[in-house]
Amino acid sequence: MAKGIKLKVVTGDKGYDDGDNHYYLEQKGIGSAIRLNRRRTEKKDSHKEGWLRLTESEAYQQGLKERYKIERKFGEARKWHGFMRCRYLGFIRHAIQSYFTFMALNLKRIVKILTGANFRAETRLRVAHQG
Repeated sequence: MAKGIKLKVVTGDKGYDDGDNHYYLEQKGIGSAIRLNRRRTEKKDSHKEGWLRLTESEAYQQGLKERYKIERKFGEARKWHGFMRCRYLGFIRHAIQSYFTFMALNLKRIVKILTGANFRAETRLRVAHQG
């Protein structure tokens, strides 16, 4: 919101499924599309009704539909750009590696949009010849 962009829905994987996260988003008026753990929706007590309403909400459904776009980029970073393992110790150095990794991904995307050139096929061929 500091840049003038109003958040409507926040999505995340099951690792972020914490009551405090859902409560924070609710207090800020932001929809939660954090994927729920099965224990929330399959338990046998009356507390699961709120979680079931969340999964049926339009914001939750829309957030899960959009989530693949983000996950796809993280998968590409892990598979082709060494993001599976941090090369350096310390938060600052890890942050620098993250910035450079995703800067490279964004530059590749810009080149593809502007020229139509696809880097992925060349990378796969190079990896196949090395193995």
